Amino acid sequence: MKKTAYVTGADRGLGLALVKELLGRGYSVFAGRYLFDGEGLAALEDQYGDSLTVIALDVGNLKSVNAAAAVIAGKTDFLNLLVNNAGIAPLHDRDATIFDDLDYEEMLQTFNINALGMLRVTKSVLPLLIKPEDKRLVNITSLAGSVGLLTRKNQYAYVMSKAAGNIQTKLIHNTLAGEGLKVFAIHPGWMHTSLFGDNPDLMKGADFEPEIAAKRVLDFALTADHEGNHVFFGNDGAQMAY
Repeated sequence: MKKTAYVTGADRGLGLALVKELLGRGYSVFAGRYLFDGEGLAALEDQYGDSLTVIALDVGNLKSVNAAAAVIAGKTDFLNLLVNNAGIAPLHDRDATIFDDLDYEEMLQTFNINALGMLRVTKSVLPLLIKPEDKRLVNITSLAGSVGLLTRKNQYAYVMSKAAGNIQTKLIHNTLAGEGLKVFAIHPGWMHTSLFGDNPDLMKGADFEPEIAAKRVLDFALTADHEGNHVFFGNDGAQMAY
C-alpha cells in the first residue's frame, strides 16, 4: 500500500519541490494549493495522475482548512506524513526595525498564517495522521525563529511567527510522541524562492534551489528515529538551538 502525504503551500518554491520529491519516492500526495496561476502542479498531475490530488487551501481560513481535510478523508483513512509548509513573509516587514512604522494588521495576518495556519491544518487531519504505524509531522519553520541564534534586528512579524511555530511543534511532540508520532520543526535553509514576492533580486544571494532543500528535508525527516525530546533541526538533521 502506498504511503500518503499532505503538503501545504504546494503552489511553488519549497512546497512544490516537496510534492515532486514525494511523488518520485512513490507517495500518494495531497497538495494544498493557495495560488491558481502556477503550472507546476498541473504538470505533476499530468505526470503522476491519481497519485496527486490538488486541493484548494487557505491555511488562514478555518473553513478552507476543514474543507480540504474532508476531501482528504474522503480519499484515504490515513496519512503517513504532514508537511506544514505554507507561510508568508511580508515585504514591508523585511526591513522594518523597532524605529520604523510597524504594520500590526500585517503582523497579525503573518501570525495567522505562519503559526495558527499550521495548527489548524494539523488539528484538521489529526485522526488520519495518528492512525498508521509510520507517522510523521514536519513543520517548516526557520532559523529566524531561534532565540539563541537570532542576530537580525528586523522582520518582527516573520521572526516572531516562526518562533511560535517552533514552540507549537514542541507542544505537539510533548502530546503525541507517546503515540508514535515523530514530530519535527525544520529550518530548510536559504533558497531561491518567491517568499518575499516575485522580485528574484530579493533572494539572489540564497544558497541553493528549493529542490535541494526538499531532498535534504525528506532524507532526514522520513528516516530519523527521533528518540529524544529535541524537535528543531536544520535540513541536514543537525539540532538547532531554540
